[in-house]
Amino acid sequence: MQPVKYDCIDYPIRSSYDVPMIVIDLSRSEARRRLLSLFFADPQGEHHLRDLVRLIGMSLGAVQNVVGRLEREGLLKRRRLGNLALFSLNQRYPLYAETEAMVMKTIGIAALLEHALAEIKGMRLAFICGSYVSVFSQSEPLWSGGSDVDLLVVGDADPRAISRIAREVGARTNRQINYTVLAVKEVVEKIARRDSFIAEVLSKPILPLAGFPKSDHTMPIRRKPKDILELLERPE
Repeated sequence: MQPVKYDCIDYPIRSSYDVPMIVIDLSRSEARRRLLSLFFADPQGEHHLRDLVRLIGMSLGAVQNVVGRLEREGLLKRRRLGNLALFSLNQRYPLYAETEAMVMKTIGIAALLEHALAEIKGMRLAFICGSYVSVFSQSEPLWSGGSDVDLLVVGDADPRAISRIAREVGARTNRQINYTVLAVKEVVEKIARRDSFIAEVLSKPILPLAGFPKSDHTMPIRRKPKDILELLERPE
């Protein structure tokens, strides 16, 4: 197989029947999932290895391994700045559009929501619930490409702002984003009376977007109603 010269690096030519390694088993590679979410949430961004370690919360070895593979596959490119090696998305990669579309329609949805919600004032908690969370688990995904994404926001956030974010992220990813905004008082009352909605939501893993210390949008977590109450009781 003859290599094709591309951005000063040799990449093997793939047949039209090959599936690029960058999109295989996203749900089983936590480091790859986190890195792709990070890079595609800000396609123009550049990061050095230590920066990536801090941002995705994984070991240097894990980050080096995945970044190296993504660079060899052609999706990432390297730029030298003094002694630093900066990595960014290679938008001249032949399968860039296809990869971006797949990431945006799957794991990228959570990253986009987290990024957009970071600017919302008055929000105490935000997380994704429902079948979409299974995209990030080791088990067989329950979420299909046609399924909706369910977002729950707790606090005094402006519902109009949340609606705008849901529309914009939904348009970019070609997915329906359903959202619910509840005041802190409402959530406390629902938990106190063992409301069926809250009980159902918290009976399954959720994907944290805001307000959950030491958690990130690529790792499903389980929280009991009492855990939510403790988070809401923390000083803002």
